[in-house]
Amino acid sequence: MNAVTGILYAICSTLLVPVVIVLLAFLAWTVVLLGGFLRELLQRRRLRGLLNDCIAAARRRDPWESILARMRRGPSGPVSAFCRRVEPGEPDPAALGHALSSIEHEISGSMAKLSFLTRSGPMLGLMGTLIPLGPALMGLSSGNTRSLAQNLVVAFATTVIGVLIGILAYGMGLARRAWYAHDLDDLERVCEHLEGRKAGRDAA
Repeated sequence: MNAVTGILYAICSTLLVPVVIVLLAFLAWTVVLLGGFLRELLQRRRLRGLLNDCIAAARRRDPWESILARMRRGPSGPVSAFCRRVEPGEPDPAALGHALSSIEHEISGSMAKLSFLTRSGPMLGLMGTLIPLGPALMGLSSGNTRSLAQNLVVAFATTVIGVLIGILAYGMGLARRAWYAHDLDDLERVCEHLEGRKAGRDAA
């Protein structure tokens, strides 16, 4: 039993450094994503106004080229991705539908990254909390208060970092899901107006 306990202790002690390194890497990744999120937040008002103008232009039966040119002036995001996937000229309903479907898949991939951070950040923080508790308890039993304090600092710090990663990723995920759902709904409305206009011309 002592041999098994020693093996388990050695494995856990070996895992501490990789867990801390990965946790710090995830924190840096979250900070980068947060920067992009804040930039996108500042651009939301302009993007919403642009989409409303595009819907109004589609209702007025403005030329597709002018609507597409207006969309291309918008910031990066679903609208920019939509413009990259469609061609100027007469809009093809099948091409528009394929572009919207492709954007939905791209958004799902982007959301998957935030979902991964939301779950893995706190898990790694929990690992970073539990692993140092073994050496901390050993230090307590032997009267080594310095070792106890050092290990507890590591345990508490990894807990805070893991929870912080989860909170930031969860919040960004909630906001972006709402944003992108609204943007896709507006793009679908523009496409519906264009398809109805084309159907009317074909019937005439």
